[in-house]
Amino acid sequence: MSRSRGDGPLPVQAERSSAAAASDSNGCVTTATRSSALPDKKVRFDDFELDYGRFQLCRGGSPVRLESLPLQLLMFMVEKRGQLVTREQISSELWSKDVFVDVEQGINTAIRKIRRALADDADEPQYLQTVVGRGYRFVAPTAEEDASGQAPAEGLAVSAEELGRAIMTAAGLDPENPRGTPKARDEE
Repeated sequence: MSRSRGDGPLPVQAERSSAAAASDSNGCVTTATRSSALPDKKVRFDDFELDYGRFQLCRGGSPVRLESLPLQLLMFMVEKRGQLVTREQISSELWSKDVFVDVEQGINTAIRKIRRALADDADEPQYLQTVVGRGYRFVAPTAEEDASGQAPAEGLAVSAEELGRAIMTAAGLDPENPRGTPKARDEE
């Protein structure tokens, strides 16, 4: 079966191109397979936005150039915010056991590129703290959004006691006297 020039690519070619690199409207390179595999969420820190669904880092709304491997590492570090991430954890996250690369050099290069993209200083870190001989820690405060652009209720954190009182009140129980009769029965 022959196709004319105006018919477009064959379906097999279209499938292949959907997994290939493509440029978005901002000119940033993304991959369809990576985007579909990542959660559709955004994490903000300072004036940066890390968009997991688009596999993109932006600053003040403008895309920041950061290669795939350092961007993957940044996403991993942000997910582990405040925790020590060892070089071994980074290695297993970024490279399969079948890949033979100079892991130490790869990690050092990725960290250097992240720091450059974030304009972070290793001596006085705002984002990536080096724990000498152990690994790294992402130290900036973050705010997370889901696909709808809504921030989760982490800013509305309540204590276990407050939550218990709210549940008891919703169930019609008096939080001061939980074994007593429900409020609705007292009012009747």
